[in-house]
Amino acid sequence: MSTKAIKDTSKKLSQAGKELYDKGLVKGTSGNISARIPGTDTFLIKPSRACLGKLKPEELVLVDLKGNKISGKRDVSAETPMHAAIYRARLDVQAVVHTHAPTATAFGIAGKEILPFQIEMFMLLPKGVPIVPFKQPGSKALAAAVQKRIADYDAVILENHGIVTVGSTVEAACSLSEMVEEAAKIQLTAMVLSGGNVNSLAELKEKFKTRGTIK
Repeated sequence: MSTKAIKDTSKKLSQAGKELYDKGLVKGTSGNISARIPGTDTFLIKPSRACLGKLKPEELVLVDLKGNKISGKRDVSAETPMHAAIYRARLDVQAVVHTHAPTATAFGIAGKEILPFQIEMFMLLPKGVPIVPFKQPGSKALAAAVQKRIADYDAVILENHGIVTVGSTVEAACSLSEMVEEAAKIQLTAMVLSGGNVNSLAELKEKFKTRGTIK
C-alpha cells in the first residue's frame, strides 16, 4: 500500500472536513467523512469524537472493508460500519460524507423526501433523495439499511439523524452534500410560498424530460 496515497487522501479529507464545517453542514464533533485508498480494499475515516473543522491529516484512521482498524492512533468513528457497508456495495464509490445538514435533516424528521425541483439538482439526482427509516447510529441495522438504499441512490436522508452522500472523489461527495442541503432549502421555500402545492416527482420527470436523459 502506497504511503503517498495515504498521505494524499488524508490531506484531502482534512481539507474537506474543514470546508463542511465552515459551511455549517456539521457542528461540534458531529458527522464523518471517509475515502478509499485507491486500488486497495481499505479506506480512511474520521476518528471518534473528532471535530471535522479541526481534523488533522494524521488523525485519520485506516480500516478495511469489514470496518476493522488497520492503523491509527485514535478510535474509529462509530459510523465506520455504515461507511464500510457502502464501499462493499458500491465499487464505484471512492468517498462517503455524512453530515447533519440542518434543512435536509429536518426533511427526514418531517418524513418528507427531497425532490429535484431545480434542473441542476435533477441532473444530479433524478430520483430525488429518499429517507432511510430510523436505526440507532453506529448500529449494524443502520449500516444494512443504508447499504440497501445507497445501491440505487447517491444521496439518502437518515430519519432523525442526517444525510449521507457518496461520490467518485472526496470533492464530489462533499459537493453533493451541499447540493442536497440547498435543494432542501429551495423545496421548503417553494412549499411555503405555494401552500404546499408543488410538483410530484413524476411531474418533475415529465417537465425536465430530455431525449436520452430519462426513460
